[in-house]
Amino acid sequence: MQELMNCPDCKTEIYSRMGTICPNCGFTVGYFNGTTRRRKYGRFFALSVFAPFFSFITILFSQQNKYLFLFAIALYFYLAIKSCPIFFKDIFVSKFEKMFFWLVWLFLNLFLLVLVINILYKGV
Repeated sequence: MQELMNCPDCKTEIYSRMGTICPNCGFTVGYFNGTTRRRKYGRFFALSVFAPFFSFITILFSQQNKYLFLFAIALYFYLAIKSCPIFFKDIFVSKFEKMFFWLVWLFLNLFLLVLVINILYKGV
């Protein structure tokens, strides 16, 4: 069953699925209708891309100093938690998108965890 919504521009009742065009004013239902979702998705995307990269660089360059390395590990865990898809579950439109981001998050964080364990095993 199709969900209906009111067009934000002219209040005509239209379908809420993406790509629907209002016959009255031409408004198109898109992926980022509304500013809060766009900002939240942008924040999530930035965290998903930059947090693992920043953690990787920090871990690599801090392994010479024990205290810097401990700081890098703490920063890695903090960024991993902040970028977890569970905190952004309301921005995913499809199951594929949800699974994709979960798999990327798991892969990158497992890679970083193995890197930390490997460095600890070799001795800092």
